[in-house]
Formats: sequence, C-alpha cells, structure tokens
Amino acid sequence: MKKYILSGLLMITTFYGCEEAFIEEDLSDDTTAIIAPKDGSQIEDTSINFSWEAVDQATSYRVQIARPNFENAAQIVEDTTVSSTNFSTSLTKNAYEWRVRAQNSGSETPYVMAGFNVIEPTDFASRKVLLVSPENELATNEPEITLEWQVVPDANTYRIQLLNTSDEVIQEETTNETQITLIFPEGTTNWQVRAENATQNTLYTTRSLAVDTMKPNTPVATAPANNATLTETTVSFSWTREVVEGTAEIDSIYIFEDEALTQLVTKNQVTSPEEIALEASKTYYWFLKAFDAAKNESDASATQNFVIN
Repeated sequence: MKKYILSGLLMITTFYGCEEAFIEEDLSDDTTAIIAPKDGSQIEDTSINFSWEAVDQATSYRVQIARPNFENAAQIVEDTTVSSTNFSTSLTKNAYEWRVRAQNSGSETPYVMAGFNVIEPTDFASRKVLLVSPENELATNEPEITLEWQVVPDANTYRIQLLNTSDEVIQEETTNETQITLIFPEGTTNWQVRAENATQNTLYTTRSLAVDTMKPNTPVATAPANNATLTETTVSFSWTREVVEGTAEIDSIYIFEDEALTQLVTKNQVTSPEEIALEASKTYYWFLKAFDAAKNESDASATQNFVIN
C-alpha cells in the first residue's frame, strides 16, 4: 500500500470553504535503478556520464561519488543534487563507487550503489587533460593567472594556447610541468591545454576567462534632490551611470541615519529607479557605488541627504 506525506497545511474546513493540502507520495518504499556505470564497469574515459531510472513523484536526485568506495572513503569527490536522471563529471584514473537516491520534500528512496574503475585509454591520443584551475568563465581583475591541470600519464610536454573570441591563437607556450603562469589580455580569452609525447598528442581541453581591470564609472545621484524634504516614507531613488565595456556591472545603494555614515540603515543592490521604504521623522544620508563581476568597484558618489517629515 502506498504511503503519502502531507506537504504544507492539513485540510482546513471553515465557514467559508475548504483548503486542501498538497500531498506528496512517500518514496521510502520505492527505489531507482542504475543504468550506467554498472557495478564492475571499466571506463576508458575520464569524462563520465552517470544515469539512472526516474522515480515517479521524485523532485530531485542526490548523487554521491567516493574514492575508492564509501566504506573506506579517502575522498567524497562529488555530492550533488540534480533534477534530471543523469549527471556528468570528469574523474582521474582510479577506483570509485557511486550511489544515487530519489527524493522529494518529505521522503527519499534508499541509495542504490555501484563500483567502477576509470582507466587510462590504451591509445595516448584518446586521453584527456583534466583542467584544475582557474574555473571556467572566471572573471578577474588580475591579468597574471596561473593555469593548472592534472598529470596525463606518458606525456612529456603540455602545449598551452590562448585564443581570442574569434578562435585565433594569440599566444602558445609549452611546458613539462602541470602549471604555467601567463599574462592574459583585457577581455575574454579561451585557454586550452593538450598533452604530447614523442609521437602523439591528445585533443585540447578548453576553458574561458575574462580579464577586466577597468573600474566602473561613479554613479551620479539625480533624486531625491540633496537637502530635500519629503512627506512620503517610500522614497524613489534614481541616478545615472555610463557603463564601462567589460564584465557585468551592478549598483549598490548605502543609506545611513547619521552624517558620519556609521549607522547603516540599508545596503542593497539596486537598479535605477529604486523605491525603498524608510521611517518618518528622520534625516537620511546616502550614496552609491558600482561594482563589476571582476571585483572592481567605483568611487563612491557624492553623499547626499534628505528629511522625511
């Protein structure tokens, strides 16, 4: 017999009508089934796709991967929740065990588990360079960046290329180490690494990053006017700022209750115009700053004040 779990309020009957609770199926007696990798699999690829069967009424699935297994785990290399019935990641040559369970807001199935081994492809050219850092699509204001990747067995050289957004090679270096420090140009650059030996090479593994060393322009406040006296407690703030080409920019507003700017009332990420509820019978002091995804920040705008009667 199926069990069910009430999610939210129980059914409530009143003089005016009734409200029904949302009921989710109890998953504790269900189970999912592993599709791949099956127990005992030998995989000649460092890019692994995990898949399993769907469970009715499940809203997500928890996936864990241990090295070499869960009983004697040296490392839990993945612990993630996904909404689909598959998950992909890259793993180094080693023995692993993975498990998955289905879940909803009130219950979950038991884990199902399988062990597998990642082995190096016999053919050197089929091996893959696993990039370590920086993460893909990094935004930074530091142009000097250290690139790192994992060892590829039997490689004696690694070739590193920087490419512009038109996929043109703008710099190429080689090293026998698993890291290199390079100066990246302003803007978005793709970087890629391949392993080489005397006769063969792997395919390139590629990531991108954006260097942005330009700080945003300083916002210019336009309303409320400096020294204004207001009667409404919901205040409409507006300002202008010309966007600097580069990574995404945001504005933040800072509102204080004292001229020394020590008693912060609120700090919010905002878009002009922005309405903010404040209290009456107080004087407020405020300014704006702009930030970008590369962690640059603008100068603060001029501090202005207003009174709410």
